[in-house]
This record gives sequence, structure tokens and C-alpha cells, in this order.
Amino acid sequence: MSASFPERPFEDAYLLAYSEEHVFYEFDMFLWSARVCGSVARLTAPSPADAARLHSVLIEIFVVHLRNVIDFFYRPEPRPTDVAAADFCDSGVWQPTISETLKVAHKRANRELAHLTTARIPGSPPSKKWDFIGLSAELRAVMCCFVEKALTSRLSPKVAAVIG
Repeated sequence: MSASFPERPFEDAYLLAYSEEHVFYEFDMFLWSARVCGSVARLTAPSPADAARLHSVLIEIFVVHLRNVIDFFYRPEPRPTDVAAADFCDSGVWQPTISETLKVAHKRANRELAHLTTARIPGSPPSKKWDFIGLSAELRAVMCCFVEKALTSRLSPKVAAVIG
């Protein structure tokens, strides 16, 4: 049995429901994980090894949602079943230019999370640290711009609310 998934162009009602669940979730998880990873607070764990694993899991959550949000905003040619920011706007309205910072972060996320590669950064040099606060601030501004340009018939108000 093969599943049938909607393909673009999407109906307004579909995008409204989709954004209430999925776009909201991606924005929320990205912003939350950036806050948690960027804070000085440490979560407790049964052992130092478990604490290190938990720290890695939180960073991976951040990177997964960073990658998804960047793809949502900037993917030049979405696949037929991909939902992109442009789908929520009138034709030609959403045409952002990705910054060099986000290009580098996206490329790094692909290398370090999506598969094993020799391009991963070894050890713990300063360049291996993610700029949780900086990337979050940059993408929050893009999120706000997106909410301003999106059609209210397509974008759930929950999305604007999660941005704050």
C-alpha cells in the first residue's frame, strides 16, 4: 500500500492546518533548543557520561531544527511534497537571500548530523561550538519577516505566537 501525499500547489486550508502543527513545531523546537543550549544552566543526569550524552542530544535537537528551518525558508527548489515559506505567501513575495552565516551553519549541519563523513570537526576546538544565541536571533528575525509576509488564510496565528 503506497501513501498519497498532497503536492504543491497546496490549498489554503491545508497550509493553515499544516502550519498550526508542523511549522509551529519546527519554530518552537528550534527556538526552545537554542534557549536551552545557549543557557548556562546544566541539566542533571545520573552520571557524568550521561550528562555528556544529554548535552549532545540537546545540541542535535538544535541542529535538526536549525536545518529544517533553514530549508523551509531558503530551499531554492522544493520537492513537490516539501512545504516551504513561499507556499504561505502570494507568488513572488517570499524571496529572501540567505546570509553567509546561515549557509555555513546549514552546510555544517548536513555534514555533522545527516551522515558520517570525514568533514566532521574532530575533537573540541572552539570552532566546533554552535552559536545558539546568534543563530536563533538571526532566524527569529527571518521568522518575523515571514509572518508579516504570509497570508493569514494560510498561516496559523500559533506560528506568530511562538516567535514572541
